[in-house]
Amino acid sequence: MLKDFLANAGMLVSFISIYYQLFRSSAVNSKSPIKFRIISGVIMGLLGSTLMLFSVHLPYNVVIDFRNLAIILSAFNGGWISATISLFLISAFRVMINGFNSSSITAIFVLIIIALISSLISHLKINSRLKWLFSISISILVTCLAFTILIKDISLRTEIMWSYSIALSIISFLLYYYILYLEALTESFRRYKQESKRDFLTGLNNVRQFDNLYNEVIDNAISQQKMVSLLFIDIDFFKKVNDTYGHKEGDLVLKKLGEILINTCRSMDIVSRNGGEEFSVILIDCPPPRAFEIAERIRRTVENVQIELTDNLYINITVSIGISSYPNPVSNYDMLIEKADEALYEAKRTGRNKVVLYK
Repeated sequence: MLKDFLANAGMLVSFISIYYQLFRSSAVNSKSPIKFRIISGVIMGLLGSTLMLFSVHLPYNVVIDFRNLAIILSAFNGGWISATISLFLISAFRVMINGFNSSSITAIFVLIIIALISSLISHLKINSRLKWLFSISISILVTCLAFTILIKDISLRTEIMWSYSIALSIISFLLYYYILYLEALTESFRRYKQESKRDFLTGLNNVRQFDNLYNEVIDNAISQQKMVSLLFIDIDFFKKVNDTYGHKEGDLVLKKLGEILINTCRSMDIVSRNGGEEFSVILIDCPPPRAFEIAERIRRTVENVQIELTDNLYINITVSIGISSYPNPVSNYDMLIEKADEALYEAKRTGRNKVVLYK
């Protein structure tokens, strides 16, 4: 019996581990895209079906398994859509291997009740531990009620009830804390992945992500024959801000400029901090005249905004902006960044607080 119990528990751990690997980039919940909830339901349906093949053997040739846990996990992770899919798959497999009889019908009704109640519990505003406890308790209660209906031998029924209840309680307890461990790992992975693409101070794309997105935009522009404009933005005399007020205040200036860029540019535009006081905006499907209008709007907005520092200090800053556009006037996309940098340098050299369009 111990060997069969370990095999059933091992299958649970294996499937759950694979599940969290598949969804390590984004967690699955009731608000996830429907395709992810469908995939989650299929995986948990396969888990429940597999558990029936690795049943725990008890005395008197009685077998039990932990397919109920697959239904509960499916409901918790993907809501009623996932629970319905896993319920269908497990029920179909149950009929396929054991035939359509009173035992199969009862087992399917048990799964329906567990799926319904677990889906409702998953939406309760209580902590995850209580949700898990309630669902497991109801699962044990409903399953034992099914044993009462199916098994007439009182001593056999009592032994099965106790064996099943103890086994499910133990594996549920261990599984809950193993899932917490996996969730902590995947959350760390998502955070590190996000931090690898974002500037820690402003929350904008960092220079690495800028390079990746820039290449994607250029490839799309070439294949779809669309225009792309690039803005290089630099804060004028930013070193003076740091020297006068300190780097902490300088960070506030950088964060404020990041907010201005996000609010001033179009939603489709790609805003990045390329390093220090240097920022960039990739303008998708944007000809030079339109790019110049956006750059001028940015420049005027920055010029007119008073940036609040600590101790109720307010300062004004200005920015210089260089623009280049592909395929006109820059016909070689490999030169787009270089020409935007040249235009920025020209803006700096000829007085700052201005926009220069590369021609």
